[in-house]
Amino acid sequence: MLEFPKSYPESENIPYVSGLPLMWALIRQKPHDEVEEIMSKTSGDHEIYLTRFGPFKQINFVSPECVKDLLMASEDVAPKIEFHPGSVFYDFFGKGLPFSNGDLWKTYRKLATPAFNSALRTDMIGETTMELFTFMEKNLSGPTDIFILLQRITIEILGKMAFGHQFNCLKSLEIPHMINVYKYIISFVESPLRIIFPFINKLPLESNKKFLAAIKEFDNFIYEIIEKKKDEMNNNKINNKENSNDLLTKMLEYSKQEGINTDNKQLRDEMVNNFVAGHDTTAVALTVSLYYLAKYPEIQERARSEVINILGDKLTIPTSEQLKKMNYVNAIIKESLRIHPPTTLINLRKPSKPIKVGSYVVPKDNLCIANIWQIHHNPKYWENPNQYNPDRFLINEKRHPFSWIPFSAGHRNCIGQNFSLMEQRVILSMFLLKYEWTLPKDSINKEKLILESQFLLRPVNIELLFTEKEFVYQN
Repeated sequence: MLEFPKSYPESENIPYVSGLPLMWALIRQKPHDEVEEIMSKTSGDHEIYLTRFGPFKQINFVSPECVKDLLMASEDVAPKIEFHPGSVFYDFFGKGLPFSNGDLWKTYRKLATPAFNSALRTDMIGETTMELFTFMEKNLSGPTDIFILLQRITIEILGKMAFGHQFNCLKSLEIPHMINVYKYIISFVESPLRIIFPFINKLPLESNKKFLAAIKEFDNFIYEIIEKKKDEMNNNKINNKENSNDLLTKMLEYSKQEGINTDNKQLRDEMVNNFVAGHDTTAVALTVSLYYLAKYPEIQERARSEVINILGDKLTIPTSEQLKKMNYVNAIIKESLRIHPPTTLINLRKPSKPIKVGSYVVPKDNLCIANIWQIHHNPKYWENPNQYNPDRFLINEKRHPFSWIPFSAGHRNCIGQNFSLMEQRVILSMFLLKYEWTLPKDSINKEKLILESQFLLRPVNIELLFTEKEFVYQN
């Protein structure tokens, strides 16, 4: 195999690391622990390093100090990368909030912020969790793939929160057709081979035609929801909490109040990005928490005792105020997001001019990436970083503010952070009231959690055994 040059004149102060071992591991779809071992060995103790990833020259940031300088840089210095029309990323993601800059980003943020604030409702999340428990009682027995199960509830919550739409993922074992269409699109977009060698996406292949057809079908589905919502608003049918508190309604209302002109393509892009960011990442995070609570029953019991002390021993939906009191549950969620962040690489930036980060000068027009996984496992900031220990978040020790960034940081942090954390707290606390759970004796995840290494880290065959708590009953 050919190796790329080990230095570039404009980047002489930044150490170079070969990207070939990582590329080869990703193409062969090696498990994430093997991928991370390669990254750790090749990057060594560097704070940032330059590498080649297919046709892309990129600079990886692995220290909180350097990441802070990157993420806190103004948009005119370090804008987010924007996908070009014709790329598979643009075909699907478009120009939503995560991938826009300038006035367009400001418009999206202005529209989305009040909408997300109004979506912080524990009642809707809790009611959907009750639906999940009913689904489990009717359809499941024996070992259960918890990630697939949690995808069902996070999709259902997302549909209600973002679109005012019910996907009916908790009505039967059959997965709705449009969800399968979405999963196909994501598998295509996340393909390491297609990311490393993007020219493949332009070849006259049947798979490329199928991808574009799937995009069109998914777009039509989103556009139908948008038009239906506009029709409801124009005919004064938005008059109750079931169809007035979703993100799409709030964005339309706010744009009308502020005189902001938003076309259907802008709304489509924002809804698609919310769809991607709003359920898979939360499902991964919850899966990690339930896995470690199964692996360490003493942590599970300690968390359950805290929840019972706050909510009592009846299955109930917690309020926002009650969630704030669940210090240990919150620590569990934070530790899960630290040890296995759903997204390992974030904030694709492309400086428009040289930028100072730490002791380095990053030249313009270089793709810059923050490696969350390596930051979260840096022993300089985390004692025994590979050990699952929620107590580290209960200790009042000063830690670099950019050493924990599962939702990114700075002015371009994830706008759905508070909603995701609330969703995790509600679902996890209700699981602790309803069930005890363990790992099957023959679990392939008994020693460690196996993850697929893609754009999102997805658990592999993570089965758990659930036993209903005898003291729990519903009103």
